[in-house]
Amino acid sequence: MIDTSTGRLALAGCLFLLLAGCGDANTGSAGSAGSGGVAGAGGASPAPNAGLWYGEDNGFRVCLFVASDGEKLEASPNCDLGNTAQAGEGAYAFDLSVDGVGVDQNGANCSFAARYSGDVPIQALTGVFRVDAVPGTDGSTLSFSGEIVGDQVSGVARSTRDASYCEVGWAAVQTAECDDAAINACLDLQDCCRAILINPIFFQSCNSVVLQCDKTACEQVLAGYPQCAPAEE
Repeated sequence: MIDTSTGRLALAGCLFLLLAGCGDANTGSAGSAGSGGVAGAGGASPAPNAGLWYGEDNGFRVCLFVASDGEKLEASPNCDLGNTAQAGEGAYAFDLSVDGVGVDQNGANCSFAARYSGDVPIQALTGVFRVDAVPGTDGSTLSFSGEIVGDQVSGVARSTRDASYCEVGWAAVQTAECDDAAINACLDLQDCCRAILINPIFFQSCNSVVLQCDKTACEQVLAGYPQCAPAEE
């Protein structure tokens, strides 16, 4: 489940929130996808890698879980953003939390949650998946689509209730399980990012690695900054 108590990848999102200035710029793991159609132009795509995919930007968080065969999204306790009173008890194939972004029928920003626990087939040649007009958890009707290209995925989601709707673009990247070793390595990199990376572009790049919560990746980036090397005893 995506919860800091589990030590899994969502903790990387919490690391992201601790970084200075992250609430004022698009420093999420995947960047904003906008509110248009599914991103990416067509060509055949290899089967997407299995496991958790996670994205966060100003106003949205999203997770999805690719089955081991790479042919569908399937429900997993690793994908649970905790939008309800039963936070940490769910298992979803796709879970999206939107807060004051996207557009409604009047062009204004809106907020909604989109959660889906059923299997969602992924097209073999294109990496595209979609769900149309299924009941949401709050009495709304939910639709979402996405396209997986390499280690990134982006798409749109819509929540409809009566004559009104809210729609938002979202994006995510493949993640790795966040064990204690990865957490410690990425916390070290986080401290380094905060201490020496003043340029916003460099800061965003460093922060995106922290979000992945991958021990090897964090150690490799950290090794490139001798300013952050531990003091010799």
